[in-house]
Amino acid sequence: MKLVYWTVFPNLHQRAWIDALRAAGCDVEVCYFGHYDAYRAALGWAEPTALPPQERRVSTLREALAAIPDYAARLIILTGYAERVYWDNVRFCEARGVPWCLIAEKSQGRARSWPLRRLFARHVNRSAVAAFGLGPEAVDDLVRGWGVRRDKAAELAYATPGASTPAKPRPHAGFRFVFAGAFTHRKAVDVLARAWAEAAPRLPEATLRVIGAGPLGAAFDGLPRVERFGVCPPERIPEALDDCDCGILPSRFDGWGMAVAEYARAGLTLIATQTCGAAEPLIRPDHNGFIVPPEDVAALAQAMVDASALRPDAAPLAATDPAVCARRLLDRLAHPAPYEPPRHLLHVAAGCWERGGGLSESLAETVLAQARAGFRVTLAFLGGQTEHPLVRDCRRAGATVWVFPRSRPHCLYFSRAMLRTLSRLIRRATQVHIHGCWTFPVWWAATLAQYLAVPYVVSPCGSLGTASLRKSRLRKWLAWWCFDKRDCLGAAWLRAKSQAEAEWMTNALGSTCPPIRVIPNGVDGDLLDAVPDRPRTQTFLFLGRLHPLKGLDLLAEAWRLADLGPAWRLVIAGPADGAEPPNDPGVEVVGPLSGADKARALKSAACLVLPTRSENFGIVVAEALWCRTPVICTKGAPWPELGEYWVDVSAEALADALRRFAALTPAAREARFAPLFAAARERFAWPALARALADDAPPPTPLDSK
Repeated sequence: MKLVYWTVFPNLHQRAWIDALRAAGCDVEVCYFGHYDAYRAALGWAEPTALPPQERRVSTLREALAAIPDYAARLIILTGYAERVYWDNVRFCEARGVPWCLIAEKSQGRARSWPLRRLFARHVNRSAVAAFGLGPEAVDDLVRGWGVRRDKAAELAYATPGASTPAKPRPHAGFRFVFAGAFTHRKAVDVLARAWAEAAPRLPEATLRVIGAGPLGAAFDGLPRVERFGVCPPERIPEALDDCDCGILPSRFDGWGMAVAEYARAGLTLIATQTCGAAEPLIRPDHNGFIVPPEDVAALAQAMVDASALRPDAAPLAATDPAVCARRLLDRLAHPAPYEPPRHLLHVAAGCWERGGGLSESLAETVLAQARAGFRVTLAFLGGQTEHPLVRDCRRAGATVWVFPRSRPHCLYFSRAMLRTLSRLIRRATQVHIHGCWTFPVWWAATLAQYLAVPYVVSPCGSLGTASLRKSRLRKWLAWWCFDKRDCLGAAWLRAKSQAEAEWMTNALGSTCPPIRVIPNGVDGDLLDAVPDRPRTQTFLFLGRLHPLKGLDLLAEAWRLADLGPAWRLVIAGPADGAEPPNDPGVEVVGPLSGADKARALKSAACLVLPTRSENFGIVVAEALWCRTPVICTKGAPWPELGEYWVDVSAEALADALRRFAALTPAAREARFAPLFAAARERFAWPALARALADDAPPPTPLDSK
C-alpha cells in the first residue's frame, strides 16, 4: 500500500510508527509542515538536521505535489484538522477521488474549536475511508463530540517504541517518583506539588524527580526531597527514568500523554489522571498503577502512597507496539467495517461506602460483576467516608472509579466537582444506572442523561418503601415532586429488586410508570465458596446494620420470649447505626463482618435471622441460602418462599419461629431448606444478572425475582 503521512514535525514516536508501516510493506512518503515551537524547544527538543529518504519538509500541498509525483495514487493520512494544509488535502482528495483517513487524539473540547471539528467531521463522513481515534476516549470523542459516523470510526493506539517491557526491578534504596513534562497549568504541576506536600510526610524515604521546565516551576519551591532534573531531550528520557520507580502524569487534559507510555516502557509503576488518553489503554488499576480524577490532590497523594507499596505487573503495552498498530491500521483500511462501540455503563450514586448499607454493597457488587463480564464500567459517587472494600476490587477488575469531594450543603450530598464533570462521563456512556433517591447525584445524573439523550435506568434501592417514606416525610415529599418523580418517569426502565419493590414503584408513579424489570441482587459466589464449610454451631446469626428499621428491638424481645436455654447463642454482627443491640445472656455482639469473615460466620451458624421492618430485598438472605444456611425472616422483606419461616413483623411471631427451628434436628433443617439452597445458586449468580442489567430495554414480560 502506498501512503502519504502528514504531520507537523518529526519526533521519536512518529519515527517508530512510520518505520513499522514500512516494515509491514508500505511505501510511505512523509510530509512535515511545521517546526518545533517554543514549548518543545524549552523541553529540550532539537530540530533534526537531516531527514531519512522519503521524508521532507513542505509548507503547502502544492510543494508536496511537486515532490511526490504519484501523490494522487496514494492514500493520504492526516493527523489533525486545525491547520490549513489539512483542509487543502481534504479538498484535493474529494475533487480527485483520492482515498484519505484521519488519525486524531481526543480533543480538549473547547467551544471555539467545536464548529471546526463538526465541519471537518462532515468531510470525514462524506469522503474519508476511516477516522482513527487514539484510544477509546478519542473514539468516543470522534463519534459524540465531532459527529463522525460510527461506521467510519475505529480505535488505534499511539505507537510506543520498545513496547511490552517487563516490570522494573528495584535494587536501589528508597523510592523515586518522576514527572516528565512542561511545568504548565494543563500538566497540573500545581496539583502535583500540593499532592507531594501531602504525601511526603507519609513517605519519608521517597523523592520526587521533576524533568522539564515551564512557568509553574516555582510550585516545587520549598518542598522536601524534590530533585530538579532540568530539561531533557526525548532520546534521553529512558536514561533519565532508569533509576525511578513510579511515573506520574497529573494532567488536567492530555489527548494521549506520551509520558505515560515512556514510563510504561521503562517498567515503572504508573499514575495518571482520567483525562489522559493513555491512562485506560496502559494502566490496569492496582496491577501496574493507578488512575485518579484530575485536580484531586487527596486522590493523587493517596495513589503515591499506594504506589510505593505496589509491585507492578508488566504494563499492557502489546496494543501500543508499533507493529501491532501498523497492522491494525492497514487491516481497517483494507477491510472497512462498522464501528461497534463497546458497552459503556456508568453507575451514579450518592455513596459507595463501607458503612453505606445495602445500597453500597449492591452497587459495588453490580459494578464488579459487570467489569468481570467484560463491560466498560465507570462508577461515580461522593467521598467523605471510607469507601466500600469492594471498590478496590472493582478497580482491579478494570472499572474506572470517580470519587467526588462533597461540598455544602452537605444535607443534599452536593458536589461542585460532580456538577462540573458528570456531563463528560455521561456523554461517554451508552447507559446510565442511577441508584437511590433524594440526593443531588441522583437528580443531576438524571437531568444530564435526559438532556444528552443517553438512556438511563433508576434503581430506587428501597427508597419508595412505606417505612422509608415515613422518615423525613416532608423533605422527601418535596424532593419527590421537584425531582425524583420526574427522574423516574424519564427512565428507559426501572429496576426493582423484588416484586414488592415493583409494587411500591407502581403505587408511587401510577399509570405513567415506565416499564419495571425485577432483577434481584446477586451473590459473590466465588468469595463465599472460597471459604470451606464449617461445623454448624447452635447459633442464630443477625447480620446487618444496627438500625431501627432492621428490627433489633423485635429480635431482642423474641430472644427473651423464646427462652432457648444456654445451649443456643445469638450473634449480632454489623456496624452501629442508631439502634442498640440486645444486652441479654447468650447474646454476643461482634461488630461488622465482611469478606471471608462474613462467609465463615454464615457457614458456622445454624440459622440466619432477619427481623427487619422494611427491606426491598435483603441480600443477606440470598448470601445465607448460597452458603446452605437456613433463614428466618419477617414479612418486612420479600421472601415468601421461606414458607412457615417467613413470619409477621412481631416479637411473638419471631419467638415462635426460633422455637420451632431449634426443635428440628440438623437433618430435618437440611431437608426443609435444601430446595431453597439449590434455587439460590440459579437465581443469584452474578454473571447472568450483570448482563441483564446492561440491557437497553426491558423484555415484554419483566423478570420475576421469585
